[in-house]
Amino acid sequence: MAPPKIIKALNESEVICTYDEASNPIIPKKTLKGYAKDVLDVFLPAGYPHTVTPDYTPYQIYDSLQAFSSTIAGLLSSRAVLQGFGVGDSASSATAAVLLTVLQESTGRIATILFAHRHGRAIEPECKFYRFLADIVNDSALFLSILSPILPAYPKVLALCGVGVLRALCGVSGGAAKASLSAHFAKNSNLAELNAKDGSQETVISLLGMLVGSMFVHVVHGKIAVGISMVLLVVVHLWTNYQAVRAVQMRTLNRQRLTIILQEATGSNGVILRPDQALKTAGWDLETNAMETGPSVRIVMGDENKLA
Repeated sequence: MAPPKIIKALNESEVICTYDEASNPIIPKKTLKGYAKDVLDVFLPAGYPHTVTPDYTPYQIYDSLQAFSSTIAGLLSSRAVLQGFGVGDSASSATAAVLLTVLQESTGRIATILFAHRHGRAIEPECKFYRFLADIVNDSALFLSILSPILPAYPKVLALCGVGVLRALCGVSGGAAKASLSAHFAKNSNLAELNAKDGSQETVISLLGMLVGSMFVHVVHGKIAVGISMVLLVVVHLWTNYQAVRAVQMRTLNRQRLTIILQEATGSNGVILRPDQALKTAGWDLETNAMETGPSVRIVMGDENKLA
């Protein structure tokens, strides 16, 4: 008797499955590795790693680490904000705290509108820069929150409004840049699923961060201890975020990548660089337009009269 014919094919989710002659799926016996894969499937896009770009994995690893440290730092900041609102102060009133919250939210929403209007079009080509910028302004907001309880009344109000503005800038910059990065990672028309799974990953990391952060907040007291802890957490946060955006190899061109590619293409070697090669050649790995990265296109290509 001939052995049964085994067929491997892609299912509707682009996942490789094994079928018998009658087109019935063959389910292998579960092992520890199989159960681990089932857990990972909850948080990873279907068909991973074939349905995402190669730079998705290192980005998500570093992004998870930065989110973990940011959650812990955020709890320390939240405690300081509550103190700034007057929690624990018998001289403070609930009405004053509500009005201060309204003022903080209002300034933040106005900043959201203005920042989106001024920088909305620049985020798409410079998504890596704005993704990193979002965490810089977020960490600035955390430090300002930590300082707010020790400030006098009016400077405290200005500081808390500044916190609202910085968090608004973080929301616009980080959210828009993240949407652009997600579109880059999704290579199988699975953008919606990728965003959904990314939300699941962030939820788990936030829960773990809050669990560890709750113990951290219970132990860390005093201005010096809080200050040192915040500095260490922010350093870890920014370093992991920098490594995350540095791992991304964009396939689209911005001003710096175009300049680098034109330089190499019109040089003596005449080489057309790949995205990863252009990334290594960049003057700064975040590829921002704010830096002078080389000669202008006119210098590289020659005078326009010579091209006519």
